[in-house]
Amino acid sequence: MSLELDKRQRAMLREMGVRVWLPETPVAAVPVALKVMAPEVDLVKAKADFSEYAPVVKAVAPPVTARQTDPSVRTAPPQAAPVHQPLPARARADSGLPSWRLGEAQLLYAQTAPAEGARWLVLAETPAAALQGPVFQGDAGKLLDNMLRAARLHLAGEVLFAPVVRHAAVPPGEEFSAALAALISHARPDIVLVMGRLASQALLQSTEPLGKLRGRVHPLHGASAIVTYDATYLLRSWADKAKAWEDLCLAMSLVTAS
Repeated sequence: MSLELDKRQRAMLREMGVRVWLPETPVAAVPVALKVMAPEVDLVKAKADFSEYAPVVKAVAPPVTARQTDPSVRTAPPQAAPVHQPLPARARADSGLPSWRLGEAQLLYAQTAPAEGARWLVLAETPAAALQGPVFQGDAGKLLDNMLRAARLHLAGEVLFAPVVRHAAVPPGEEFSAALAALISHARPDIVLVMGRLASQALLQSTEPLGKLRGRVHPLHGASAIVTYDATYLLRSWADKAKAWEDLCLAMSLVTAS
């Protein structure tokens, strides 16, 4: 896969705080097989610049009105309230909420997505308060939008986004795992992008730090998953934005190889 970036993508990366050290003239393509095994780091020599990030995105993604491929995955505008999963008593926290909750899946970039293309499922660690608003609200939402657009997800075949919320510091219950397995089965994604340290450890049932989970392909209910940082964390740790871009490049290379 060639990672040639146009002017718009370069601008998005600058808004993310990632400086791309790439010439504007096309570079020689690297065989896909090599990139799947070890993504070309020299194509993503990005460095975080603390002074460059200033969210300037003014347009929020329009309400979703495009196609849906499975009746079990409801297409909804970003303002839609999440679907609450049944709560098993043993998984409840003291507040009466489940330890983990999977929000409603929403279709992103429906108006710009081609009829055919790669299918992405983005599972992002999200504060509980963010479930009540649009996906791309606030600085974290703008940064998330910039990240996904820089990875060309707005031109992918289908991008489903589902927020993942932690209410208690215990592993997800059986109901959460069943809901996640059902979502992946219905969405049939070519790649799953899991964003956030706690979400990655919970969904992959791992105690490894995110630094060791990154850069690897993980099985997740029959799908291939790549993990990276969530947008809220990157707003606090701009130095890790270059690493997040490397993770996105790895995910793109896997989609191309498939």
